[in-house]
Amino acid sequence: MFVEVVVEVSCRFVLKAPIPWGAELSQTVLVWLTFVGAAAAFLKGDHIAINMFGDALRSKVAKTVLRAINTTITLAFVAVACRSGWQVVERTWEDTTQSLGISAGIMYLALPFGMALILLLAVMALSGRNGGGQGS
Repeated sequence: MFVEVVVEVSCRFVLKAPIPWGAELSQTVLVWLTFVGAAAAFLKGDHIAINMFGDALRSKVAKTVLRAINTTITLAFVAVACRSGWQVVERTWEDTTQSLGISAGIMYLALPFGMALILLLAVMALSGRNGGGQGS
């Protein structure tokens, strides 16, 4: 993606001849990287978290319960986001992008795909398998 953006900017400002599909491609790749990256961050437990409640707890059992509550809330959020994202994909699948000429749904598919990955990881975390999550 970095190379594509450098080439696009160079062509646009140095050669005064922008690549017609450059911005669209970099936008699509950035959206996909965002949502797949969100799943990777969830797997590693790297999402922003407010730890003051967990840090204040002394009991390992209480910390485990709090982690399960956090993961359950995350599970509910990503389930709604996945469903909503899929509805957007269905509405935009027949539309084509201006420059690349591909289905507009491909870019929007990144949201339900990334959320489905997080959903899977959250279920794994709740079932005791190390699927990531807060504080794993």
